[in-house]
Amino acid sequence: MAALTTRSDIPEPAQIAQTTTAMLTALLDDDEGVSPLSARGRSRKRIARFLEVEARIDAALELIALQLPQWQLRRIAYDDGEWHCALSRQRELPDWLDRCAEARHSDLALAILHAATEARRLQPGVSQTDARRGITTEAGVTDLLCCDNF
Repeated sequence: MAALTTRSDIPEPAQIAQTTTAMLTALLDDDEGVSPLSARGRSRKRIARFLEVEARIDAALELIALQLPQWQLRRIAYDDGEWHCALSRQRELPDWLDRCAEARHSDLALAILHAATEARRLQPGVSQTDARRGITTEAGVTDLLCCDNF
């Protein structure tokens, strides 16, 4: 019978929980001055409760709903020991036309959080106040373009 071996590249569950909590806290720091009575404050409280009971996946999904309301979960897949997560602004488009925020990790919650971080990076021209309201402005949308063919 072969002896059980441990791989050093696989993180321990306690280390994954700490990393997830640290990432969620870093992503939530933008909302420090939010009233606990507002909808955003209640969402932050819900995320804190999810973390207390170690529901990291639910906390990550709640964070996406709070911080990135225009992004939706498009795909979660498990392949070869890793979770693949994709977030999209337009789920109805085919994969090859959509600009997705994709990430992968051995832990599902961290894969979702890394995809959320990528989605924040992909947002064009969003200020902090606009991000809180869910308003985005595409680059060049305000530019006028003449399309007349004479």
